[in-house]
Amino acid sequence: MMRLKAPKHSFLNSIDKCCDGITGNNVLKNKVIQSKNALEAFEQVYSASGQTGELFTFAPLKCGKNDDPVVLGNLTKSELVKLYDSYFVGSKKPGRSIYNSLMLAADEKCPFCGGIGRPRNLDHYLPKAHFPFFSVLPINLVPSCRDCNMDGKGQGFAISKGMQVIQPYLDDLKFFNEQWIYASYTPGVNDEPGTFVYSVNPPENWDIEEKKRVHTHFKDFDLAVRYATKAAEELITCLTQINSLKSLNIPDNQIKQALIEPVIAQAPFVNHWRRGMYQAIGQILLNGD
Repeated sequence: MMRLKAPKHSFLNSIDKCCDGITGNNVLKNKVIQSKNALEAFEQVYSASGQTGELFTFAPLKCGKNDDPVVLGNLTKSELVKLYDSYFVGSKKPGRSIYNSLMLAADEKCPFCGGIGRPRNLDHYLPKAHFPFFSVLPINLVPSCRDCNMDGKGQGFAISKGMQVIQPYLDDLKFFNEQWIYASYTPGVNDEPGTFVYSVNPPENWDIEEKKRVHTHFKDFDLAVRYATKAAEELITCLTQINSLKSLNIPDNQIKQALIEPVIAQAPFVNHWRRGMYQAIGQILLNGD
């Protein structure tokens, strides 16, 4: 739900860097070099499919957990997985420079959860266990926090358009520029803080599959709970500021203009938890509802 700029490194860059790091295993290195053109051809297909929401159309590798079939050319599943694990992630390997570049591009904010978590590693949007030919494809590697990577997405993958979570590099800009997450606020009793409930309400003009996708993303990454938790942490400060202004007999509409509207306008992106929080507070507390 946070847009990331497309990686500056191509699939070919990534493959070449991995090959530069393969020492003492000329068999694997030669296999990768021989399959380089075939691997590179996947990049354009992946990019085009991502831009139209069709990444679910890629067929996963069908094999048992302990099987190691030939996947592309002479490259086996385990060899393509090893390309990432040993020659892309390895701290002393040339491929690590691309890994680090992808991590830094996220600016310490996980794009899946809207920056609540801090990226800890790269998540394979299409998991390498099922799609090993994309193991070192930069646009398939998304900086992700531990919660989103392990608990949210894990090794799952979509088998229909509506099951796909948002692809931060490639998806339609509507998912990033139009609001589809909103909050409601129920005031507390006896001066106790109230509660927030976040929910999905995509624009009416979106098609049914686009609406399903944001519901899927919201659910898979547990954003209802994670957003409400962040809002609750900020609520006391917000209420204190509002009550202080009210004690000075400042009209509600002026409080809204001075305190609420600037936060809404300055939220990092339209579906940020803070934007929804202050929209809800503005409606309930300052409109007298």
